[in-house]
Amino acid sequence: MLAVVGFALLAGCSLMPQEEEKEALPEIKVPKISQKPEYPVKKKTLELKATGSGKLLSAQEENLFFETDNRRITDVYVKAGDKVKQGQVLAELDPGDLNSQIRRKEIDIEKTELDLKEAMRGDSETADSVLLRKQQLDYELMKEELAELKEELSSLKLVAPYSGTIVSFTAEKGDLARAYESIGRIADMDSLVVAVQFNTNDMDSIAPGMETIVDINAAGEFKGKVKRLPVEDDGQQGGNGDEESLDAYTLIEIAKLPDGLGRGTPLSASVIVQRKENALTIPLSSLRTQNSRHYVLVAGKDGSKGEVDVETGIQTSTDVEIIKGLEEGQKVVGK
Repeated sequence: MLAVVGFALLAGCSLMPQEEEKEALPEIKVPKISQKPEYPVKKKTLELKATGSGKLLSAQEENLFFETDNRRITDVYVKAGDKVKQGQVLAELDPGDLNSQIRRKEIDIEKTELDLKEAMRGDSETADSVLLRKQQLDYELMKEELAELKEELSSLKLVAPYSGTIVSFTAEKGDLARAYESIGRIADMDSLVVAVQFNTNDMDSIAPGMETIVDINAAGEFKGKVKRLPVEDDGQQGGNGDEESLDAYTLIEIAKLPDGLGRGTPLSASVIVQRKENALTIPLSSLRTQNSRHYVLVAGKDGSKGEVDVETGIQTSTDVEIIKGLEEGQKVVGK
C-alpha cells in the first residue's frame, strides 16, 4: 500500500509544470561616436578650369541658298548625306522666259554685228561717223544685256561651292525660294575641328593659347590649345543666327584627331584658366565658413581640436588654397 502511494506521488510530481528557464538577452553594445576624418595640410599643384560641351564640326561649312527671290524650285538633285563635287548642280529654279529672252538678245546682237561690219566696209569718206559710233555703242550695250541675262539664268542653279558632304537639305520640288534663305548646308568632312561652348561667365577668363583637355566620347582624352574665341554677334554667341555656325563656338586645336570620327561627335573640354604650383592646400570639405569668416578645426597631437582662422586663395571643386593660417604637415578635421 505504501509503495502504491509513493508511486502515485512520484507520478503527480511529474505532472506539475517545470520552472521556466530564463531567456538569454543579447548584449547591448553602445555605438561608438563617429570619428571625423582628418586631412594633412599639404602642397600640390592647383588648376582652375572652365568646362564646356560641344562637338566636332567642319572648319569649312556653310549654308546653301538661292540669290534669286520668289521663284519655284523645279528640280532637286541631292539629299542629306550625299557627297558632291565643287560646281555640281544641287537644285534649280524655274527660268520662266529667260531662255527665250537670251535667244532673242543673241539674234539682235548678231544682226547689229552684221550691220556694223557692213557700215565699216563702206566708203570712209561718205560713211557717217556719228551713226557708226552709235551702232558700236548699241552693239556693246546689247552684249552687256546678254551677259546680265546669262548671269541671271546661272543664278537659278544652286551649285556646290566646294567638294564636300550635304549635311542637310530641306528644299523640295515646287517650293517657293526666298533670296538668301537657307535651304541646306554643306561641309568638308576632311577638316574637322573641336567646337565647344562655355558658360558665359567663364568666357572672360578664356584666351587663345590656353591649355585644354578635350574628352571625345569613346575616343579618349587629348591635350590641346584654345585656337579662337566665339565671334560676338550683338553681344550674343550664335554668329549669323545659325546654331551650327563656327562663330558660335570656341575652337580648340589638338595635334591629331583619331580616325573614324565624324561631324557631330559629342565631346567636352576643360580649359586651364589658372595654375598654381606648390600651393598649400586642404580639402574643400574641411573648410568652415561663418558669414565672411573662414576657419578650420586643427587636430593637435594630443587629440585636442582648435579653431584657426585662415585666408583662402584658389578654390577648385575638391581643394582650396590656404594663403595664411596653416603650415604644411598640420592636420585639419573634416565636417
